Amino acid sequence: MKFLILRVLTHSELGMFHEYRRQGKEGSKQRAINFDGSVVDRVFPTALDTDRIPLELRYDTDSGIAVKRQWLTRQAKNWRFEGNCPRDKIYDFVEPGCLFAMEVDAGATPATGAWAVFPEDDEVTTGVLSDGATAELTRAGMIALHGEEGSRVQCLLNEARPEMFGRDRETVEPMNNAGGSVAGRKRLPPRPKRLAEIIARTGHTLPSAVADLVDNSISADATEIDIVFEPPNGGNGRWLTLRDNGHGMSGQELDEAMTLGSDVEYETNSLGKFGFGLKGASWSQARVFTVVTRRRGGAISHLSWDIEKLGDWEPSDAPLEEWEREATTLAEQGTVVLWKDMTPPAAAPSVQGVSPYSSEVMELERHLGLVFHRFLEGDAKNRKKVTIRINGVEVRPNNPVGHPLAGPYDVKSIRMPTSSGDETITVQPFVLPSEDQIKQHHKAEGTQIVNEVLQHVGLYGKRNESQGLFIYRNDRLIKWGGWHQMWSTSDEKTKLARVIVSFFGTKLDDAFHINITKRSVSLPSFIQDEIKKLAIPARNASKAKYKKETTPPLAARQMGAQFVPASIPAQRTNGLPLATQSGAILARPASPPPTVTAAPIVSYRPVTTDRFAWKVAQNLTGGRDLQVSDRLPALAALAKRLANDPDATGELAAFLAVLDEKGVQAILLDSSER
Repeated sequence: MKFLILRVLTHSELGMFHEYRRQGKEGSKQRAINFDGSVVDRVFPTALDTDRIPLELRYDTDSGIAVKRQWLTRQAKNWRFEGNCPRDKIYDFVEPGCLFAMEVDAGATPATGAWAVFPEDDEVTTGVLSDGATAELTRAGMIALHGEEGSRVQCLLNEARPEMFGRDRETVEPMNNAGGSVAGRKRLPPRPKRLAEIIARTGHTLPSAVADLVDNSISADATEIDIVFEPPNGGNGRWLTLRDNGHGMSGQELDEAMTLGSDVEYETNSLGKFGFGLKGASWSQARVFTVVTRRRGGAISHLSWDIEKLGDWEPSDAPLEEWEREATTLAEQGTVVLWKDMTPPAAAPSVQGVSPYSSEVMELERHLGLVFHRFLEGDAKNRKKVTIRINGVEVRPNNPVGHPLAGPYDVKSIRMPTSSGDETITVQPFVLPSEDQIKQHHKAEGTQIVNEVLQHVGLYGKRNESQGLFIYRNDRLIKWGGWHQMWSTSDEKTKLARVIVSFFGTKLDDAFHINITKRSVSLPSFIQDEIKKLAIPARNASKAKYKKETTPPLAARQMGAQFVPASIPAQRTNGLPLATQSGAILARPASPPPTVTAAPIVSYRPVTTDRFAWKVAQNLTGGRDLQVSDRLPALAALAKRLANDPDATGELAAFLAVLDEKGVQAILLDSSER
């Protein structure tokens, strides 16, 4: 029951340290650190039965490490960490934004462990907040990590403060690779079939599994990839082949590729990871798979894995059946993967008027067209253009921000620290055209084309679910849709906002916690904070397109503006056309009249000051900031809760402005000091 608890401290909590008070920085009189109820419930499952949890913890003092009895005290739904307000001068660095880390063993009473605080600009703080395991800190404010959930974070803390963190940590010896048993020990190797079945259950679908094979083909410099997936009633059951014209493999390289967890040194721009892709993807769809390959000028090699005949991990190189040889023919070089005895889907795809088999082919084409669109378009960095065909039909690329009416914002770079130096992440928000704008733009092409474009832009699903981040690793789309921990819900009115996030190389894989299927990504909290700032304008632009206007605004009628079809060029503001909900664009007269602007968006911004509790000020972009300090904790908590809703924040700002007119803020601040 060992946990690592992390929190980024706020101004109101730092009064716990006497040195912060001596410097005259304290605002509230809280004198304790807040612990989220959800964290306490996880670490201390019996917390429901008590209002106080005793702790015996090590901590830093001017004289070295000391041990003191402290406790967590219930405060409504949450808790406070109390019982120790250090007077030591070593805490003179504490400021809002510093990192609080506690390692605690909750398996005894009192719970034991240690806590420490690290400056905001410390390498430990930067490293911890750069790890994907801490992504929830963006939303929750506090997290608890158990076991392998935070292994890299634990290593950082252990290396920085070994006397505080990682004490009594169990050391695991590597398994002896020699056969048989060693005196006093046993070797219990896994049962091959059972292990293969476990690996097969990694969450792959047919499209994602095929995409894993395409990754291998592209990494082998293939430019032509042909997939054959014929109806299962052709005499050989349900089977599939993927053939490429990549550089192929030698016999020794094939042995390594068929080894579970193959020891492959991936190139910087490789799409592979872990050495499980071929095996995991194949076993997720088929009981038997075969790889046939050769290098230019070399001999053809083949190996097969049959999940029922794994033996002692000995693949088969027995001659193939005649139909298998025909299905796996090769040119001068390349690789073919054959899946046979494929498992049918648990639930057959259902598309009205389309057979389940045709629906599978259609879903596969759509998935590959989206995931590999940069390669299909010839836009992948340091890669040749790739052609993918399914049953002879070329896969069309589907760029999620490729519609001509999609409005781009500037590309921004974020520096991500790693153990081997900084890596760069690029971020570019877009706002998509509304449905009415698309209909107007493609009206002349007919209803069928309009509907096809709408489906294409909506990624053949609900557009509300496809808003948010589109994350690319080495130009391959690995995760799309949703706002991660930046916003808790996908607002219907922000469904036109998409943000492209790209990174290259493999150095960020561990920090982003990319899993075996390359479909799960956890962005570190500080990366999410930076992306959130860049995404807000695109979300606001999306909301603006859904503001209902039954008639042209009075100011527009007075200026003599006319409404014209969206296909006619219009003036743009910040790179985006001025559009109504109907998709029409407001055309300006030849002599530009005074600009009519909407009320600026109000954004919440926490500040550290003793001069005011709230303040509404204009920012550099022309919008307004509602600045809220910790002088009135209840107001600060309310403002933070409303932070993700600009409309509610605007209403709160308007209400506070009324209070300012009546002089209420001064009265409240005066009473809070008494």
